[in-house]
Amino acid sequence: MASMPTVAWQLVETLRRLDVDRVFCVPGESYLPALDALTAEPAIDLVTCRHESGAGLMAVADAKLTNRPGVAFVSRGPGATNAALAVHTAEQDAAPLVLFIGQLPRRNLERGVFQKIDYVRTFGDMAKQVVEVHDGTRLAATVVDAFRVATDGTPGPVIVSIPEDLLADEVRDELPAPIPSEPRLPPVDGVADVARRLTAADRPLLLVGGGARSGVGRTALAACVERWQVPVATSYKHQDLFDNDHPCFAGHLGFGLPPTAWQHLTDADLIVAVGTRLNEITTQGFRLPTAPTPVQPLVHVYPDHTQIGRVFDTAVAITAETVPFLDALAAHAPPVPTDTPARVAWRERLHAATLELAHWTPEPAPDGVDFGYVVAALGAHLPADGIIAMDAGNFGSWLHRHFRFRSSHRLLGAVSGAMGLGTPGAVAAALRYPTRQVVGLVGDGGFLMTGSELATAVQYGARVRLFVANNSSFGTIRLHQEKQFPGRVAGTTLNNPDFAALGTAFGALGLTIASADQADDVVQTALAHDGPVVVDVHTSLERLSTFSTLSGLAAEARH
Repeated sequence: MASMPTVAWQLVETLRRLDVDRVFCVPGESYLPALDALTAEPAIDLVTCRHESGAGLMAVADAKLTNRPGVAFVSRGPGATNAALAVHTAEQDAAPLVLFIGQLPRRNLERGVFQKIDYVRTFGDMAKQVVEVHDGTRLAATVVDAFRVATDGTPGPVIVSIPEDLLADEVRDELPAPIPSEPRLPPVDGVADVARRLTAADRPLLLVGGGARSGVGRTALAACVERWQVPVATSYKHQDLFDNDHPCFAGHLGFGLPPTAWQHLTDADLIVAVGTRLNEITTQGFRLPTAPTPVQPLVHVYPDHTQIGRVFDTAVAITAETVPFLDALAAHAPPVPTDTPARVAWRERLHAATLELAHWTPEPAPDGVDFGYVVAALGAHLPADGIIAMDAGNFGSWLHRHFRFRSSHRLLGAVSGAMGLGTPGAVAAALRYPTRQVVGLVGDGGFLMTGSELATAVQYGARVRLFVANNSSFGTIRLHQEKQFPGRVAGTTLNNPDFAALGTAFGALGLTIASADQADDVVQTALAHDGPVVVDVHTSLERLSTFSTLSGLAAEARH
């Protein structure tokens, strides 16, 4: 008589039926049966990572690239808490993530034993749902529901805790069907109201966020903008949603922008926010639009009704998915021409401001390489379908300000502001798209947090090109330090290794940019190499960001 399937087998079969084709993990003894079952399933690629934060962040990046839940497995206790960075990032970035945690055996759950953690209490403030399964017959249905919750409304993380002994239980060969997603469609009268408001406005602004990050979303956005000829600004870390050279591009609302870079947008007489929660950074400190009562009428379109009206009074509130709304709005032909003198002048004014901000003048730095040289070289040589994974740090300001994204590019960044995504994000992207150029921009601080995932890249042949901005400082914190405690440096100075040599030790090609005149050639060499690359960029500390210098901050402090 044939034996019955185990819970572990049923779990993996459920994942396969949910179209999961890749799982990231750090192996642990608390989920060995699941690990064994994953290894036996050829349809699911099992990627072994070097730290749980790296595994989780790879899953978050993969979710952003595929528009499906990313999946990671970690062990109990320390493994789970190491993955907290990814859980927080998924929540802040509205990225669907399902994190499986191997838990203690059921008999020990209430005994306060080795590595015991109550995951409901630990992750309750970050995750959309935290569930621990004690009955093996319920696990498959719980997993199906976890995938639904992770993608419903505001996407985000779901935690599934599985006691290790439960995985060996025998169960019937019965599996629940995946729950089909039901897209929230916009009401016809609501779309007509927005169309009327757009028609009447002289200075409308479309503010678009991550809800449009899929390929279908980008196409829908482009069609809507072409139909209505409305200026479009993108939310934080989503500069790649729309061609930056298009005459309707009105800029990227990122972190640390000087007021001159965004204040002209406040002259809008209508703001239509689509696919964004309108967080603090995108709204420039809740000033675009102003909170709680915007100066101009605000239309807010988002699939989660709890996010609409939470901070801002809205003139029109539409609970709907981004793509159906953009499609429906594009289907409304503007009843009047969109090339009135006022509308044309408004579009030209906003786009001219983006071109002025993006202009970069090459200048030598006194103590290293201005990171703008690297970004300029990437702008010249990265293909139109290139992918850039960026860590948190001031070096990113050159990318956001000077790189002209096309909608065929992909940008992976952490809205959460956490260091650590750069290297794991690049590895996940290179595994997902092995024929595309994948670049990771990482600071020296961030690289030494999760840069060990370079070993994962080498092991699996992920062709990542990591550019390490090495100025021997936690640069972003140093900038804030100079503003609040000018001339007093505390805790931000770093003693770094030779990152090119470190890359070589991992099995990657190690390169160095020690002077500005090397940047273009080294970037081309890195992109041409058939394998992972680490480039140690000896960046200037004086030029802390594209907007600030140490000497300039010191001069401001004196006055």
